[in-house]
Amino acid sequence: MLLKEELVLVKKVKKGDQEALGLLWDDITPKLYGYLAKTLNNSSLAEDILQDSWLKAIKAIHTFQPRGVRFRAWVFAIAKNECRSHWRKQKHDISIEDLHAEPKDNTSEIHEKISDKMEVDAVLNKLEEKERTILELRYIGELTFSEIAQILDISVVNARVRTHRAIAKANTLSKQ
Repeated sequence: MLLKEELVLVKKVKKGDQEALGLLWDDITPKLYGYLAKTLNNSSLAEDILQDSWLKAIKAIHTFQPRGVRFRAWVFAIAKNECRSHWRKQKHDISIEDLHAEPKDNTSEIHEKISDKMEVDAVLNKLEEKERTILELRYIGELTFSEIAQILDISVVNARVRTHRAIAKANTLSKQ
């Protein structure tokens, strides 16, 4: 969805248009769920946080101002904060291994059959958390560098540089 279309829908949602909200939901949710499922490695938890994130976004939509930020990046930022909040409530640190261990539900059976995904996961597991996060936002969340910069509170140039460095490192690790 183009930025202009997204902003028109956001204006309609602010006026109570449920159909516009549905269109935003349909556009953003698949990518957001993919990001959350990969980050949390738990489909049930990903669904819960997805719902919580959308609920917070809908309640706070009147405060959303574009100012160079897409609405979907704003929702992703809310979801990222919801993940952090969940981990704090758990009162324990989540290790990188815990985040990217095989899922415990039946989706692991599906993932095991896909050798490319397993190879990608193996390489991602070798990356540092910051590198993995930026690649997940870029390629699973399909966010632009500008949106990633906004979510991570870094410059657009820094988002590009970090992404390219993470790709280079992942390429090196995949050849080992």
